[in-house]
Amino acid sequence: MFDLFLTIDFKNLDRDKATDLKFSKNPEYKEIKYHESTVQFHNGYAVWLERNQVDNNYFRSNQIHYFIYGSAFTNKKYQALKSVEPHKIAPAELSELYTTHGEKMVTYLKGSFVIARVDESTATLKIFTDRLNVLPLYYCHKDQMIVVSSAVKMLLQSNLVSDEPDEQALTEQLLFDYMLRDHYFYKDIRQTENGKILTFSPKGLVRDTYWTVEELYHADPMPRNQSLDLLSEQLFENVNLYASDRKKVLVSFTGGFDGRTNVAMIRKPTEDFLCYSYGMHGSKQITVPMEISKKLNLQYQPVYLDEKFEQDYQECSDNAIAFSNGTAPITRANYPYAYKNLQDYSDLVITGLFGSEILRPLHNLGIQINNRSEKIFLGDDYPQAIREAIEEVKKKNYLNPDILSKSADSIIRSFKEDYFDKYQKYDKVTRFFFFIIQEGIRKYFMQEIQIERPWITTRFPYLDDDFVELIYKTQFAGMYNGFLGKSKIKRRKGQLLYAHIIRKYKPEMGDFLLDRGYSSNDLLKPFPFNYLFLAKGVYDTQRYVRKFGNDTFNSQKWTRQAIEKSLADNPGSAIFSTGLQRSFDDKTYLKDLLTYAHMVSLKQYLAL
Repeated sequence: MFDLFLTIDFKNLDRDKATDLKFSKNPEYKEIKYHESTVQFHNGYAVWLERNQVDNNYFRSNQIHYFIYGSAFTNKKYQALKSVEPHKIAPAELSELYTTHGEKMVTYLKGSFVIARVDESTATLKIFTDRLNVLPLYYCHKDQMIVVSSAVKMLLQSNLVSDEPDEQALTEQLLFDYMLRDHYFYKDIRQTENGKILTFSPKGLVRDTYWTVEELYHADPMPRNQSLDLLSEQLFENVNLYASDRKKVLVSFTGGFDGRTNVAMIRKPTEDFLCYSYGMHGSKQITVPMEISKKLNLQYQPVYLDEKFEQDYQECSDNAIAFSNGTAPITRANYPYAYKNLQDYSDLVITGLFGSEILRPLHNLGIQINNRSEKIFLGDDYPQAIREAIEEVKKKNYLNPDILSKSADSIIRSFKEDYFDKYQKYDKVTRFFFFIIQEGIRKYFMQEIQIERPWITTRFPYLDDDFVELIYKTQFAGMYNGFLGKSKIKRRKGQLLYAHIIRKYKPEMGDFLLDRGYSSNDLLKPFPFNYLFLAKGVYDTQRYVRKFGNDTFNSQKWTRQAIEKSLADNPGSAIFSTGLQRSFDDKTYLKDLLTYAHMVSLKQYLAL
């Protein structure tokens, strides 16, 4: 199930409500392949989309309805309970699990999902989110009605939602490049958070938290040698579990470690999986996997970001903005483009998303966190750091400055409640780590996964509950290896796990160079030879970058026409100020492209 809309009117439970809202009425679904289904219940109904007519994500038992948005699997706790190997769970089995364990059902599940349970007999809707929810639903609970959807546009069409903007959410978006907590751009709309159980009934809404990022932290992690086999076995299980429900799958395979390690572990026949990557002609993200695939007799298909991509850029960037519900920047056109070209092979992709973010120490500020969040967490006066950050972004003149000024106190309260009071027993860096997992990494990849859902189901073996829980018990977790430090030696420590896995499951891949100039086998050489090979590889890579720059993307060239059109089509707004047009005219936006692209995209989205 890649889209879901559900509504219940708690005021009129004995009156049937017509099924009047459908995804198929919206033009953005015109070119999407799908099968639309509906079901009616007491004064409410649900509409959902599947790529195939066979429906595996809805189950009804008398007056109880189960919907699985995304993919849910059983976990190690379920295996210990039932002596059954982890597997993709069907809604009928989910129903049995709930009957036996009630809300604790969710403790036996993993994957990327939101589960909705409608009980007509008690007029109750329960929503369960996975522990690190990156595939959210959005909802409006107002006037004793609830509307829930994966597509915000459907909520707006329900006539329950006003167009009043959420000024704090807008400010957070400008400050951090994503919104915090459950905030969304409209005051009436919230997005699901991770590790939550929401219960809607005629009595109102009850929120319960069954998991927090604090549970990841371990003060005394296991030593390296004890961890290697446990982690490699768990990741091997994940890759093959997540590929188990399709005959054919796509496997992301770039010049780096994450996808390469997945390719090393997958155990499907070579004719049943297709490796791919995207980039400009000559990019190492294409030439490296292409060479390896040829020598190892793997199926490989490049997706070239070429003249055809430039021709399709406007349409694909519009897709990215629409299907991310306005959260993704105009620069994300490559995702729709890639999967439109690949979906005929399979509608399931196994990717290396989150791998590096979990394994390596964070040492660069950029797309998932920026210098503003660093100053808030690592300085001595976070309220003052927040006020200074707001004054800093005011100078961009992207948003109406009154919106920013009004939001300062509420954002300070949010940080106080969520991090500085809640985690006061931890040091600054650990609190910052909690923020990065809870907000930065999660919200950044949430954009991509939402964009891709109409064409492809994206699965990521690294962001798997069993693996994440295990890795933060070991020294391989990035936060234990000089988190935010500059040590190159510690940064290589997480890569040792990749090298160990490749040697264990596909040793013939170990001598192929990565895009960083050394091989996984170089990491396993004895000291000091390992660092001699690594140093040479890093030097060669740096020299290549100085000579050729970014050989994968040319965002400056591709986005200019799309930005120009977006600004021309959406000239006026009480929310946005003159800085967007001015920065485009004098080209200063190129120094701030990520945040700028987010604001242009948001302006376009809110005008739709």
